[in-house]
Amino acid sequence: MNAIESRLEQRGVTLKRFDTPLQQAEQLAAAVVERLNMAIAERGQASLALSGGRSPVRFLDALARQAIDWSRVRLTLVDERWVPESDAQSNAALLRSRLAAVFPRLQWLPLYRGVTPAADAAQVDAQLADWLPLDLVVLGMGVDGHTASLFPHAEGVAEWLNGNCDAGCVASRAADGTPRLTLTGRALHSARFRLLAISGDAKLRTLCTAVEADQPARWPISAFVQAPMDIYYCPEDGQPDDAPV
Repeated sequence: MNAIESRLEQRGVTLKRFDTPLQQAEQLAAAVVERLNMAIAERGQASLALSGGRSPVRFLDALARQAIDWSRVRLTLVDERWVPESDAQSNAALLRSRLAAVFPRLQWLPLYRGVTPAADAAQVDAQLADWLPLDLVVLGMGVDGHTASLFPHAEGVAEWLNGNCDAGCVASRAADGTPRLTLTGRALHSARFRLLAISGDAKLRTLCTAVEADQPARWPISAFVQAPMDIYYCPEDGQPDDAPV
């Protein structure tokens, strides 16, 4: 066991390593469906929050092939760019496209509503309240240590990372100033289980630094690397040719 696995074990977190992106995607999809089926068996429905961006493409394709009663699954995003689905950067559009075979059966909670970022966040927060606690959250992480749209040293990020945050969804901004919508610690910490998917040596080094430093305002991911969580890691960070930019 190396240093990072030892530190994660202290937090009750397991690091699972995979040789290829496809293997990582298939196993992650299987783990998601296993958790959702458990929730459906226990409570009659399951709530799931997924990440967008480039990284989840293979995972979403694998997820769409899984056997589950999708009509009993409530789905939302952990974050969204403040753009309509017609925009190429829309995370909602990515999910709708990659999960096309099952999307019509899902209970879908979009983040973007097209009013203002603050007004959209308030609407989502009110609707999300009935979904908490979430059954499962699948997180990603940037090389800067951000997760969802919770960015290092952003105004308000220390409060938003807290499980006692007043709101479950807020309007935030990316490092370049573009508006985002993001779930906060109130929603993400509520999850009965969390999965984190990362690829590439650079992100693994970031994760190591974040866990070692334990400074969530600087490394937001560190606020969520705690039980109950599994981390799915693959050393290759290549993306499919048709992944969104």
